[in-house]
This record gives sequence, structure tokens and C-alpha cells, in this order.
Amino acid sequence: MYFKLNRELEQIGSIENLSDKEDVIVVLTFEEWKEVCKKNDIYSNYIDFNKISFSKSEVYRDIIVGTFYIPKMGKGGFQGKFGYYIKKHRMYFIDNDNVVKPIIDRLKERREWKNPSIAHFLYDFLDILISNDLNYLEHFETNINELEDRVLTGDLKNFNYMIVNMKRQLLILNNYYDQLIEMGLVFEENEEDIFENAYKGLFKIFTNKVSRLNSKVDTLMEYTRHLRDLYQAQADIRQNRTMQTLTIITAVFSPLTLIVGWYGMNFVYMPEITWKYGYVGVILLSIAVIIFCYYMIKKHFH
Repeated sequence: MYFKLNRELEQIGSIENLSDKEDVIVVLTFEEWKEVCKKNDIYSNYIDFNKISFSKSEVYRDIIVGTFYIPKMGKGGFQGKFGYYIKKHRMYFIDNDNVVKPIIDRLKERREWKNPSIAHFLYDFLDILISNDLNYLEHFETNINELEDRVLTGDLKNFNYMIVNMKRQLLILNNYYDQLIEMGLVFEENEEDIFENAYKGLFKIFTNKVSRLNSKVDTLMEYTRHLRDLYQAQADIRQNRTMQTLTIITAVFSPLTLIVGWYGMNFVYMPEITWKYGYVGVILLSIAVIIFCYYMIKKHFH
């Protein structure tokens, strides 16, 4: 697919009749990209666009090449990857996952450029790419708040599983935004003058936006560490309560165990053996011990 960049994006059938000074966006599959490279004698071994595992930008003579690897955000999110190749007045997307076309469609519907250029298009493209990230992070924060409420109410079921998944997802996002910041800095530096210097500020805005998203991720990671400490504190409290209960039970039954052991010896000259009220006396003694233990426990533990 070919798009000519005027005040709006205009889809065209080919670029054969266009001059090298006209800005064009090209969206290709990996196989189509290999054919274009052969046809136009483009060196294509800078990056293997068929094996994309992270986001990056690399600068070579008169070109910028790189990849995007978008992590899945939430159950309804998608995980996608694509590559790009930029030179003056031309930007190629190499996309087998259909990530780029929906973003371009949104740009066609919503965006007009007063001074159209590859730089303006790329900034708006990147802006749409991260446009829903803040909403996702706020939803993520809500989930952490709900998990915190569960911990405070003593509902610790599946906590470790949930908190580990959260920390893993936040770490993935942290790495993703670090990579986007590095990418934004490459565009901002514009080492090979592929973008006009007047547009340098656009990519600084993008870098600042991603930095704020990354700061939000750092805050959430710190929140999960706090939540883990809270969980441990609640677990310790529950354990202390359990130990306290066991201590109380032990305190009550230890004297009774002593009585049972003592009167179970059955020596001949134990007076209670021949006393007709001996059995009742031991029962009353045991009840007295329980009442005394209950009084002492209530006095010292409440």
C-alpha cells in the first residue's frame, strides 16, 4: 500500500510517477519488502525484519532503520511487531501483523497537516501508538488498589500468583518504554539530517510523553513492592494470631494434662482413689482450672 503525504494522507496505486521530493508512506509485508529491495537495489541486511523481538532504531548513512515490538497490554490488548526504513521523503513499514494499517487509517480520518512532512507523520503515528497506554496503566493501578483492599481484609488467596504476574507485566512495559525513549532520542538527534531541524521538537515531545509513561510504570512497580510488604505483614499477623490461639489452648490444657497424668498413676495410698467423692472432686478441680485460665487469659490478652 502506498500513501502520498499532503495535507491529508492519500492512498495511491504506485509511486513510479512521483518525484523523489514528494513524501510517501509505503506499507509492505516482509516478502514484498524483499522484492522492493531487489528492484531498487536497497541494502536490506541492516536488521532482520523477519525476527523482531524488541524496539530499536539504528542510524546508517542517509537512513534510519528499526523495529517495534509492542507488548500485550491486558486481555483485550494485542501484541504486534513491525519494522521501518526511513530516508528523506520516504518511509517504509514492514508489517506482517497488520499493526500499521489501522493506525494509518486513524490518521487518515483524524489528521490534517499544515506543513506535511515525514517528521510530522511519524510523530503523529508514534503518538497514536501510545495513545491508550495511560488508560491501561490507570486500569492497572485500579487492579493494584483492589488487590490491596483484599489484602487488608485478609483475603490472601492467589496473591503471590497475581503479584508476580503484575511485576512481570510492569517489567516488560518498563523495558518497552526505555526502548521507545532511546528511539525518540535517535529521531530527535537527526544525525543524518533525514528530518528538517525545525521538526526536532516534535520528537522531544514524544520522548517526554514516553518518559512520563515510564515514570508511571516505576511508580506502579514501587506500589507492588509496597503491596508485597503489606501482604507479608498481614501474613505475619495471621500467623501470630494462630500462634496466640495455640498458646491459649496449650495454657488451658496443660494443667488438665498434669491432673490427668497425676491421677492416672493409681497408687494405693492416693486418698482420692478410695474417697467416694474423688471422681467428682477431680471434675470440679478441672473446671476450676479452666475458669481460672479463662480469667487470666481474658485479663492479659484483651
